[in-house]
Amino acid sequence: MTILNLDSNINRRRALALGGIVGSLIANSTFGARVARAETTSPSEDHEGGFKEIEEIIQAQGMFSDGVFSIEIDRNDIPNVTLHGVPIKPAFEINGNLYFQKLDEDRVIMNSDVALKAEELDPFLDQLLAHDIVFQAEHQHFYDFSPLVWFIHFRAVGDPERIARGVKAALDVTSTPFPQTLPTNPTTPLPADEMGEILGASPNIGSDGVVNFDVPRKEPIRLGGIQINPYLNIAATVAFEPYGGNQNAAAVVDFSLIASEINNVMKVMRRKHWDVGCLITRRPMNSLNCISHTSLKRAMHYN
Repeated sequence: MTILNLDSNINRRRALALGGIVGSLIANSTFGARVARAETTSPSEDHEGGFKEIEEIIQAQGMFSDGVFSIEIDRNDIPNVTLHGVPIKPAFEINGNLYFQKLDEDRVIMNSDVALKAEELDPFLDQLLAHDIVFQAEHQHFYDFSPLVWFIHFRAVGDPERIARGVKAALDVTSTPFPQTLPTNPTTPLPADEMGEILGASPNIGSDGVVNFDVPRKEPIRLGGIQINPYLNIAATVAFEPYGGNQNAAAVVDFSLIASEINNVMKVMRRKHWDVGCLITRRPMNSLNCISHTSLKRAMHYN
């Protein structure tokens, strides 16, 4: 990770330039049209049905957008995580997401990941396997988190309530706090709308001023033989966290790449002095083999 000593009179330009680097990579890869995401709704307002029951089982609120229902699982019980002295808030990188896509009246496909402590890994995995949930990957997003945080990726197809109960059984062997609710009227000091114009995506503002953007790939993607929505934990995600009295920000990008794109993206990121956190194949796919890596650059100023 690179530390930048920035002059305060160029802070907003630096913030927008950071988004521009990522935006140019997205534009030159095979991601979808750079348009704003559909308006999000609460589960009680969506017309797909079935997701309110998932909320009740998981004991966490979610949102429906772009044909996908998602629940963010924050690990507020893992405080004081830092990366080279930068505080990493749960809403930024100490979290996971449960994604559900309706297939028909009785079935959903889920593609998810959660943040875990080292001692929670095996008990969590045991519960996934006991509930017929497919284990996909176990890894660290950043090898120099202090303390270390691990991530497990998993998927399932079938009855939504059965899958939700299996996920909750796995979460219940951890110290993850429940219930969890969505933040009320969250705000951020970051120029979120301007960065969204650069990235071609609408900002999603969460707790602690964290801003997330999702940019989908445009190719048809199959997971376990099923064609899935590109927002089903497959889209490129870009997250920004203000810190240091709102005078600095950290940024993390999680690209979904095909093999032929990896070196070109890595070259650009390293030329711009981004740290590379990990490079993994997270999920077997039939029509598109997506490989993700997470990068971090910090200490940019903004107004």
